[in-house]
Amino acid sequence: MRIAIVGAGAVGGALAGHLAATGRHDLSLLARGAHLAAIRERGLTVQSPQGERFCRPLASDDAAALGVQDVVIVTVKGHGLSALAPSLPALCGPDTLVVAAQNGIPWWYLFGAGTDVPAGPLEVVDPGGAAWSAIGPRRVAACVIEVLPARIVEPGVVAHTAVPVLAFGAPRPGDHAAALEALAAAFAEAGVTVSLPTDIRVPLWRKLMLNMAVGPTSVLTGATMGAMEEAPGMAVVQGRLMRECLEVARAWGVALEDDIDERLRRGSGVPGHKPSMLQDYEAGRTMEIDPIVTAVIDLAQRRGVPVPTIETLWALTALKERVARG
Repeated sequence: MRIAIVGAGAVGGALAGHLAATGRHDLSLLARGAHLAAIRERGLTVQSPQGERFCRPLASDDAAALGVQDVVIVTVKGHGLSALAPSLPALCGPDTLVVAAQNGIPWWYLFGAGTDVPAGPLEVVDPGGAAWSAIGPRRVAACVIEVLPARIVEPGVVAHTAVPVLAFGAPRPGDHAAALEALAAAFAEAGVTVSLPTDIRVPLWRKLMLNMAVGPTSVLTGATMGAMEEAPGMAVVQGRLMRECLEVARAWGVALEDDIDERLRRGSGVPGHKPSMLQDYEAGRTMEIDPIVTAVIDLAQRRGVPVPTIETLWALTALKERVARG
């Protein structure tokens, strides 16, 4: 397959390393800045639990230079997609599948969300409907990155500390079945753990519950996953955040089980890892507040679900970002 990864940073780079290792796909990357320059000059190195992987894919900051693809995997964070979206049609032919691999509530969420839900862009994560207009919901599928703690070590070098675990699915169950099966098989061959759940919104919300619990709280505290797991009282706060998120999901018809206490007891398994939101904050980058926090508040208000802990978290995290920017 011809596969382009849009936003080949830490997560996108890690996925590229796995796919490239099979040697079976025509892989290209849309990247920018020093990372792009390093990939062009020296190739992409991915440090993984399975060993170091190296590849020299076609890389550009111009989507048109990559050409039409069979699959476009978008790993750009949700708040950065609107600016990039107008360039993505250059990668798409009539049958191209666009796979959105963002944390939080995605731009396509209202498509297929229920017969009583008018399909349209979710303004809080897709201002002006930029992604909705440029990509369109009918060609999109989702990738929920259930496990992939990754970081950029230096330009052109990405490291991740666990075997990736991915879930693929369409906003409307059954859509794009053959294409998703082929993509899942490609990743499975590359050593990635893959599932094709009947309803992609279930793993989406399960991951969002974790993002909600650890992302903003890590920004407010500066703590790693392990430090938060060991801190007295932190599990109570994280449990409240996760349960409010759970109630919003259920109000939107997503059949989530309440296994929050068990998830908190089990821990992350990556105690030294800094959540991506904290990585962004420390690097001075814009954080994923809108997809992970603001959008949940938006959906909660549409269904009349009280989320006081999440609203408090939103206010504190947004204020910290404004203060940091001066």
